[in-house]
Amino acid sequence: MFKALSSDSITFYLIDEENLPEVCSMFQKFPDSGYMLKELEESYRPEFEDGARVKYGFYSTLGGELAGLSLLGVSSRKGRRGYTGADTLSHMRGRGVAPRSKPHLFYLAFEVLGLNRVETGCYVSNTSSQRSIEKTAGFELEGVMREYGLNPQGDFEDEYRYAILRRDWLKLYDKSRVELII
Repeated sequence: MFKALSSDSITFYLIDEENLPEVCSMFQKFPDSGYMLKELEESYRPEFEDGARVKYGFYSTLGGELAGLSLLGVSSRKGRRGYTGADTLSHMRGRGVAPRSKPHLFYLAFEVLGLNRVETGCYVSNTSSQRSIEKTAGFELEGVMREYGLNPQGDFEDEYRYAILRRDWLKLYDKSRVELII
C-alpha cells in the first residue's frame, strides 16, 4: 500500500487507523479545528468492504504547511465509480489547494484503482465550492439534484453534481506528474 501522493507542491498523506491520533492533533491548533476534526471523524476515516478499501482519506500539505483534507471513495467497484470531496483549512482557502489537488485523486482513481468515473457535488448556495469544482479541468456539470440533502442550517437544499470520466482524464492530465510514495 502507498503512503502518499505528491504533485505540484501538494502532498497527500493517506490516513489510516495507526496515524489517525497524530492527524487529529495536527488539526487542533487552528481556528476551524472543531469543524475539521468533525469532518475528519465523519468523512475521512478508512472504510473497507469485503476486505477491500473503499474510502481513502488524506491530509494534505501545500509547500510543507498543513492545508486540509481530501477524499476519494469507491461507490461501486463493479460499476467502477467513485466520488471525491475536500475540506480546506480557512487560512489556506484562495490558494487553489482543492482544484490543484484533484490530479492526485484522479491518479488514484483512474490509474491505481481502475475506476471509470469520479463524481463530486456541492450545495447550490456554496459558491466557493462551485468555483473550485468548475476550476478543475475535466469536471462537467451533469445536473442539479433537487433537495438532495440537508445543508448546515438543517434545510433541504439542491446540489450541483459534476463528474469526470477516465477518457477525459487521459486527455487532460499528465499522470507522470503525480508521484506515488510507498
